[in-house]
Parts: sequence; structure tokens; C-alpha cells
Amino acid sequence: MANKNPYEILGLTREASQTDIKNAYRKLAKKYHPDLNPGNKEAEKKFKEVTSANDLLSDPAIRTRYDNGEIDESGAEQQTRPGSQGPFYYETQSDGGRYSSSFGGMDADLFESLFGRGGKASFSGEDRAFSLEVEFRDAVLGAEKEINLPGGKKLKVKIPPGIESGKQLRLKGLGGPGMGDGPPGDAYVEIHVRPSKLFTRVSKNLEVELPISLSEAILGGEVRVPTMESPVLLKIPPKGNWIA
Repeated sequence: MANKNPYEILGLTREASQTDIKNAYRKLAKKYHPDLNPGNKEAEKKFKEVTSANDLLSDPAIRTRYDNGEIDESGAEQQTRPGSQGPFYYETQSDGGRYSSSFGGMDADLFESLFGRGGKASFSGEDRAFSLEVEFRDAVLGAEKEINLPGGKKLKVKIPPGIESGKQLRLKGLGGPGMGDGPPGDAYVEIHVRPSKLFTRVSKNLEVELPISLSEAILGGEVRVPTMESPVLLKIPPKGNWIA
């Protein structure tokens, strides 16, 4: 990685703290690790670059020497073991040519978060997003619906009463499968409510426009008012009893 600025490789500036460096490395190492990108030479190259950059900057003493111009981007003579320039990888044939878990310079908590105690890659499954359109009545009263998934599978979704358009339902563990011992991801269902021709939603209330005759408006009377369940009778007071 000669002539490549290690700060730029990690997406940082020289003012970055040691915690910033550690967090940036963990994120990029997880993204580019060869076990998660089998056969991807570009990812392999990126992984080696971010690991070498971390080797240089994660040690405050070596970082200071680099910042002072005493060593270059390759680390010059600051190798942690003979013949090595930071972490190394070798392909094994026992598991089909995947990279082994022999690493130098990788902190233990990152290694365990990536591979678990047994050395196998272990990651949570990816979250999956879905969209579901529901009738106005179902959004108000609640319902149970199904979503068709790729491969013909169906996902049952309970619509809670009073849900609004744009709200998301989280279905824990119903996303993509995990890797190794990692748990599955979650499914997120965004709700879109079809508008009603009759009702208007105002906060938690429903409003309806009800036409009445002139005689009902002046003399009063009873009219049937639709609701979400069944119509009810509403008394219209005579005009003189209306509240302004």
C-alpha cells in the first residue's frame, strides 16, 4: 500500500482519535473481509489496505512517527514479525480455498465479532424491507394480512388498530438468514393506507361530512351517521338550539 495515505484509506483525517481509527477499521474490515466476499479480488485488496492502515495508525507510537515524517506509509522498518508487513492470509484447501483465520494485528474483540470463538464467520442476517397497502378500515380497526415473499413464501403481518401511512412494523428475526452462528435479520414493513371516500382522519379522530335537508337543519330531526362498524342515529337540534 506504498504511497497511499492510511488516514484516507480509513476515511479519516489526521485529527482522528484512536477510537475513531478503531471504529473505522472495524467497519471497513467487516465490509471487505474475503470470507464475506469470496472471489472478489478488489475486496481482498481493500481489506489488506485497511488492515495495513490500521497497523500503522492503531499504535500511538508508530502513528506519531508517521505523523512526524519519520516513517512512510509502508511502515518502513516497523514490521511486527520478520518478512511480514502487517496481517497476512493464506488459502487452505481443507475448506475449499477460503481464507483462513490466521491474522496478525486484528484486535481480539473484532476477530470474535467477525468469526466467533470457533473461527468461523458469524454475522447477523440482513434486514429486509417490504411495503404493504391496506384498506382504510383495516388501518383503523386492525387486521391480519399476508405479504408474498420471493420463492412463494408468505409472511403474516398483524396491522395494529390506528396505524398511519408511513409507519413501519418490525418483525424480529424474519429478515435474511444469519451467517454461521449469527442471528437472522429483521423484516420492516412500511404501511400505506388507502384513502377513504367517506371518512377523513384528523389525529386520532374520524370526521365525516353528512348532508342534511333544509327542514332538518331548521326544525331538527334524526339522521343515520355511518361509522367504521355500523350506522348510528344522530339527533339534529332545531336551529335555535345550535351552539355557535
